Amino acid sequence: MKEEKVLLIDPFCKNPRYESPNAKLGYTSSILEQEGYKTEILDFLINNIEEIKEEDYLYMKKEFFQKIKEKSKQFKYIYINCEYGLLKTCIDIAELTDDNIIIVGGTFTNYLYAANQLNLNKLGKINYVSIGDPEKDVLNIVRNNKKYIIKTQNNINIYNAGMVDNLDNVPYPNWSKYNLSKYDGKLYLVASKSCSYNKCTFCDERLIWGNRFRIRNYKNIVDEIRYDILNYNINNFFFWDASITAYPYLEELCEEIINEKINCKWTALIRADEITDELARLMKNAGCYSIEIGIESLNDDILRAMNKGETVDTIIKAINILKSNDIIVEGSFLIGYYEDTKENILQTIEQSKKLNIDFFRWHNLELAAEYLLKNPNIIHANWEELDLNFPNQFLSDKIVNNIGGYFDMHIVSKMGEKIPNNYPDIKIGNLTLKEIHELTRKAIKETEDLITEEGHNPYI
Repeated sequence: MKEEKVLLIDPFCKNPRYESPNAKLGYTSSILEQEGYKTEILDFLINNIEEIKEEDYLYMKKEFFQKIKEKSKQFKYIYINCEYGLLKTCIDIAELTDDNIIIVGGTFTNYLYAANQLNLNKLGKINYVSIGDPEKDVLNIVRNNKKYIIKTQNNINIYNAGMVDNLDNVPYPNWSKYNLSKYDGKLYLVASKSCSYNKCTFCDERLIWGNRFRIRNYKNIVDEIRYDILNYNINNFFFWDASITAYPYLEELCEEIINEKINCKWTALIRADEITDELARLMKNAGCYSIEIGIESLNDDILRAMNKGETVDTIIKAINILKSNDIIVEGSFLIGYYEDTKENILQTIEQSKKLNIDFFRWHNLELAAEYLLKNPNIIHANWEELDLNFPNQFLSDKIVNNIGGYFDMHIVSKMGEKIPNNYPDIKIGNLTLKEIHELTRKAIKETEDLITEEGHNPYI
């Protein structure tokens, strides 16, 4: 019956060469189907997306929307995943539907809600904004459970059924709903949710996984690895944890993979202060081939201002430990933090060239939700009209009319050599927005020849 079916949509246009299938939708599908509801997942994949013309893209987008419109007739509930700059896409999709109940959720709506920037009067035909774990929110909405509605305005419900407490009770992501042959050959794994440190002032990790640090049993993770290898013939994984080294049973997990002779390889993110030579060696033997470290800055004063809890020496030591164990190192940097200066950033760029890392990720400043909440007048963005759902080659034109687009943390790297023809006259801390972008562009340019390995995903 129609009432028992849920359509899950990942509307972001992407090149599947760089992407793994959406894990949140995979988890949501598996939980719904476990409870007897039928699901289907739609995603928007475009091969060689970097090479297409805008008119061709718009035609593809129109076709994707038409597919959604036709599919919507078979479903009562539709959940749309909303990442940064996709709220307009979600609103537009909702407008295509007739009698469906539309649920929108994801990091961007969580971000706007936490920053008190979500205008419920401009969300069109959306019925629910989910700010809890989607797999928990969607299930309760489908069950017509009203007790988790925390606010209603203009017939739109803010919904929060909370976080999934016991991660071992969650079935594995329903990857069978995707055409995995179109993707990059990696699947997401989750050993823990949220960040055990959770103190960095630039970070909105809690908006992805919540404030409470939760973990899985390591044997449950190993069973999932086996399941994915057996059922999907995929043995390449990305641990989507804030830091895999914060997982308290990482040693046991690695030992189990080694002892069970499971042939797999994996990449993950870590904090620099959590790695040791012994742990790195164990990780390598268990299949770890690449690690991304959140470096942010190579200035101790700025690291303290960020409340990073690390020093430059700690970061360098961690890099050396990983490299000595033959693990690829991806360094992640942040340009334009509120207390940063041009001189400090130039120093970081120069020092980064001396680091023994294989891939550089230069992120321009994205205003943290807490910062926006405390400084509500720092920018005036029409978030509901911001549309970043375009191939990268067109973004320099698309952000000009909406200041929010300039603060997507990947926007400079996505635009490449293309530069917006106009920059808003705004200063964040010690730097203008234009200076932040120029310095990010400089960092990318000056380190691109030092890259020796391709990153696990360019825009994470």
